Amino acid sequence: MDPKDRPSRATEAFFGRRRGKTMRPQQAAALESGFGTYRLDLTAEPPADLHALFETDVRAVRLEIGFGGGEHLLHRAIEAPSIGFIGVEPFVNGMAKMMMA
Repeated sequence: MDPKDRPSRATEAFFGRRRGKTMRPQQAAALESGFGTYRLDLTAEPPADLHALFETDVRAVRLEIGFGGGEHLLHRAIEAPSIGFIGVEPFVNGMAKMMMA
C-alpha cells in the first residue's frame, strides 16, 4: 500500500473517548484544591521505596489503573487503611469525581 493511500490516524477507527465531558464548576474546584496534594510529579526521581509516598506507615502499596470515578478505589482505601493506594486515571473527570468523594 502506498503511504498516500493510507488514511490518516484521525480518520482511523477509535474505540474510546477522545475527550471527557465538560467538568462542572464543583468538579473543577475539587480538582484544583486536591490535585496538588495527591498528584505525583512524574518529572522527579521516583522514590526508592513507594511506601515513602504516604504520610502514614503503610504495610503494602497497591496500584489501580483506570479508576473511573474512584468509587472502588475509595471503598478499598476505607476498607484497608493500612494499605497505600495509588490511583491512575487518564481522564480529569474521573480524578475530579474522586476529589469530590
